[in-house]
Amino acid sequence: MTQHRSRTADFLKGVALMAMVQVVLTEFFATDTVLNSIVGKISMFFGGAPAAPVFLAIMGYYIADTGKPFLKMIVRGIKLMLLGFAVNAGRNAPRLYDILAGTLNDDPLKYIFGVDILILAGLSVIAMALVIRVFDGHVLLYVGLILVFLFLQYIIPPVEKYYPDSYLLPCFYGKYPGAYFPFIPWFAYVLAGFVFYQIKHFFVAESFKHNHKVKVVLVVLSGLLLLASLPFGFNVTIRPQYFAHHGLLFFLFCVNFLFWWLLSAHAIVKRVDNIITRYLEWGGRNVTAFYVVFMILSGNFSAWQKKGDLMWLLVVFAGMVGLTTFIVWIYENQIKKRFLH
Repeated sequence: MTQHRSRTADFLKGVALMAMVQVVLTEFFATDTVLNSIVGKISMFFGGAPAAPVFLAIMGYYIADTGKPFLKMIVRGIKLMLLGFAVNAGRNAPRLYDILAGTLNDDPLKYIFGVDILILAGLSVIAMALVIRVFDGHVLLYVGLILVFLFLQYIIPPVEKYYPDSYLLPCFYGKYPGAYFPFIPWFAYVLAGFVFYQIKHFFVAESFKHNHKVKVVLVVLSGLLLLASLPFGFNVTIRPQYFAHHGLLFFLFCVNFLFWWLLSAHAIVKRVDNIITRYLEWGGRNVTAFYVVFMILSGNFSAWQKKGDLMWLLVVFAGMVGLTTFIVWIYENQIKKRFLH
């Protein structure tokens, strides 16, 4: 099955990228006063539902769309995991250097094996390869598996208490400090994107697809439900431990948010074509390279531990986004093209 480039998907990933960028910079460079203010909480919220769940759901969708062979998916997953470990090493380079130089007494492995969303993505691609081979397209089984992953955290014992110094367990499960994207429960979003593709292409009648009244009703109901659940979603998102290890209710909130956001993004892309939308789409097309460069840069700059007010954050945001954009552009248009040539 051939994958077609979607402007809407690129736009969604580009916005999610900027949402992730701003929350990382807020956490790294803002004072505690800013972090605990309403501005800091809004920053945390926009770094939540509009960011990681969007990335993962779109990834699940395109796994279904491309239909890559089993072995290619396994290799792709391993590459993403290795890239995640490399990003961890790169973003913690000053600390690792101090440890190697003997000026810092710390464990270097905890910085390399930290839980990164690239590691989650790699695990998810490998898991999807296995799941697709076992389930063979039965959509209800995928839906059931989503529920399994959302409820597993209530069944599995708290491994962080029994294995507090584990390097690999935080990638899979456990409420470890800094383990924001463990495989359980976040794999559910990849499954959700995969299921959405199956429903959209194989289980929705043509009359339903093109029925304007049905679409209007769904959008209105989704919007009302989103407004009613927004306080709950906001309160979960601004608490990192709740956000990282959320359950069914917050997952449903995110899925509804994604439904609304997908329709909104499609409408924006259809009606607006300017420098902002084109830049966001470019970011979405180069999301992995942008993420890698940004995380390495921000991690090394944050080693200075310079905390500032809102004006300082705006300066840092503009500087980091500008520098990352320049490096990624050079890589994509000069280095990568010459290497491929």
